[in-house]
Amino acid sequence: MKDRILKVSISEAERKGFRFTMGELAKQLGMSTKTLYGYYPSKEELLNEMINLAIDELKKKEEEILHDSALNLLEKLQKCLVLVPADFKFAQLQYLDELQRYYPKQWETLDQFIHEQWSGIVSLIDEGIAANQIRPFNKEIFIEVYVGGLYRLMEHASKNRNMISLQDTMQEMVDILMLGILKENVHKEN
Repeated sequence: MKDRILKVSISEAERKGFRFTMGELAKQLGMSTKTLYGYYPSKEELLNEMINLAIDELKKKEEEILHDSALNLLEKLQKCLVLVPADFKFAQLQYLDELQRYYPKQWETLDQFIHEQWSGIVSLIDEGIAANQIRPFNKEIFIEVYVGGLYRLMEHASKNRNMISLQDTMQEMVDILMLGILKENVHKEN
């Protein structure tokens, strides 16, 4: 039953963000609110489980990417950067801002993950530098630009209520970070 509750909760988060009520969720599940509270005594506990499930899924997918022999180093790097945190089921960028505003403890868990889950990516970058596929650069600044960009985009999406997907936003941001803004031939001419 807990798996079913989680699945419907994730679906509600995709549809409405994190501001769904336990009453709405119970109705979607076809059960009483009292029964739902028997499984999850608070919405915060349910959100904790949703966030932890998403984080575990991200870690697993990153490991799969890192060990995928069909991908080259740069493909792995690009996929990992878009994966963190793009693979969350909560598809709209402003929903992450909603989580930050209304559920600070749950946001803290996600925020900590976003700031700390860099070892695989840093290893790929180091490997790329050693193989002369990536120019040396300050990885700490890169991480701060990535995280800061994500958070700024969240704020923008929340204020403008545009429905750009997290996946599309992360892909565009990573393309800019990895490829820059200059056309390849312009870069070589200078």
